[in-house]
Amino acid sequence: MPSPNGSERPGEVEARTALFAKVYAHMGYFALNVGAHELAIGTGPLRRFAKDAKLQLISANVREKSSGGAAFAPYVVRQVGPLKIGIFGLTAQPLELDKLVIQQGLQIQDPVAAARQVVPELRQQGVDLVVLLSQLRRTDIEAVANQVPGIDLVLGSMDAELTMQPVTVGKQTQFVDAFTKGKYLSEVAISVRGNRARLYPARLREALMAERSEAANQVQMLAGQLESAAAPNSSLRLTEETRKIMESQLTAARARLQRLTMQVEATDQSLPPDATTLDVQAGALAQDIKDDPTVDAWVKKHQQKFPKLGGH
Repeated sequence: MPSPNGSERPGEVEARTALFAKVYAHMGYFALNVGAHELAIGTGPLRRFAKDAKLQLISANVREKSSGGAAFAPYVVRQVGPLKIGIFGLTAQPLELDKLVIQQGLQIQDPVAAARQVVPELRQQGVDLVVLLSQLRRTDIEAVANQVPGIDLVLGSMDAELTMQPVTVGKQTQFVDAFTKGKYLSEVAISVRGNRARLYPARLREALMAERSEAANQVQMLAGQLESAAAPNSSLRLTEETRKIMESQLTAARARLQRLTMQVEATDQSLPPDATTLDVQAGALAQDIKDDPTVDAWVKKHQQKFPKLGGH
């Protein structure tokens, strides 16, 4: 897809979009959450791309400004093995808001409000698993998970987190991030057992330790920023409102760290015998995963026509 800042050469956007359509169709993609890179080619070409790629564009919160109706399908429902899976998308407001959204007659609905509409609708259809394809920042993902019950798994793409283990957000939603620039491929494996009410990390202790490390880093960062701002002649200035927000975040992060530490140190960390589990295997594309020869040939042909520019 093109860059939202429009730095490509003449014909490059069209050629790259056609290449992506071939690759997605070849790989069997069936759903794509709409984000800034997709909106950058325009809604008309984007819909033609989806047709060529044989997939469904989804976003629960990209709306038509004139009618308020959905600009794309809010979700898809797919039967995968024994599971009926509902997959919906949420989109962040892009930096190029005027160009990518407003000028195309679109608007971005609050993600929490959109999720509150979609998740109950999916549950009413009897889905076993609700998956969110997220183009949101981590703070927004946590807000959605905390305020909208019923989301089992979030697949993120914005904050470039390399999640080697699933992270719990909200009460029981599992989160996995795609890292950055296609450097890693993550395989998410779900083992279905009797209890489908929630997903558990398959390697529970490792997942808890990863979460504890993340919580400790958050505590250190927030405490350091508040301490720096309070120092005489500090270059870091905080408004009273911002300081109170950060203090509240620090209190929550410390409580989370304490809870996770107790869970890691608990003697019994066994999963319920009927637990449905989630396992993540992430591999570096350049090292561990062989190129698909068909896709590799298409990419090389594109690169011959549009060789890399310096810094691009």
